[in-house]
Amino acid sequence: MASLRGPVLIVEDDPDIRESLQNFLESNGYPVLAASHGKEALERMGQVPRPAVVVLDMSLPVMDGHRLLTARKGDATLHSIPVIILSAAMAGMSPRDRALYAASYGVASFLGKPADPKQVLEAVERHSLKAEVPSAGVPV
Repeated sequence: MASLRGPVLIVEDDPDIRESLQNFLESNGYPVLAASHGKEALERMGQVPRPAVVVLDMSLPVMDGHRLLTARKGDATLHSIPVIILSAAMAGMSPRDRALYAASYGVASFLGKPADPKQVLEAVERHSLKAEVPSAGVPV
């Protein structure tokens, strides 16, 4: 039987933030995958086990968060993976613009930086329960 808590994919180029989020989520019982840029994240999203949820910084090297979301939007197998944006880059957006962006790119939630780790955990718990986590051995 598959765990309701699939891996959380943290996409963050700052190693201190990435490791601190990883340690915090793992200490709360979540398996964690990590990527330092969007291209690496896209590759990890396509592997099994698929992430139950992605925590995404928008300002990334190689492939930024917006390009990752655009690629995800065009891939039916990845589009259902919930994404929580954790980024200072989106802080200047109005609530209306965030809502339009979320609807357009399938974003589950927005959190600004610096974020309270408890807020990140609450968002992961809320959105990972909605994710479909395939059981091991089932082709995806």
